[in-house]
Amino acid sequence: MSLQDLGNLGELIAAVATVLTLAYLAIQLKQNTNALRSQTFQQSSMDMSLTANAISSNEELASILVKAKDNLDDLNPVEKLRFHFWMLVAIRRFEAIFVQMEYGSIDPVRIEGFEFSIISLLANGGASQWWSSTKSGFSHDFVKYADQKLNSGKYNKSIHPTDSAES
Repeated sequence: MSLQDLGNLGELIAAVATVLTLAYLAIQLKQNTNALRSQTFQQSSMDMSLTANAISSNEELASILVKAKDNLDDLNPVEKLRFHFWMLVAIRRFEAIFVQMEYGSIDPVRIEGFEFSIISLLANGGASQWWSSTKSGFSHDFVKYADQKLNSGKYNKSIHPTDSAES
């Protein structure tokens, strides 16, 4: 085997090694992307759970949300303030999920449950009043997204837990 043959063989081995390395890196990148998406979804789920936990673990806040179900005018000033900040946290958390979806970190199919809960909340009663007066404090893209969902009519049925108790 000549020196040129050995050089050609070396180039072939280097090319094969490069292709194998690129294939390995592509597999690693896909696994890392999946892990990041999973972690992002898990964190988003935990954030939304904290919002729900605030209600279930605080009787006073739960009472405020029940009073605000139909109309914010039923709340006194302190209750309005507490309602405002709870809603701000809840909707800001969903806005963060929306942003992650826009970045491609969360598949839109994975947020359908969050979306249904939040948009249904915003479609009815006191929360609808709150959204109308407060939405300018959120990003333009998120407001456009939420308003399109609200205008679709798909979310107009109240899912408030007290509705089933009254029926």
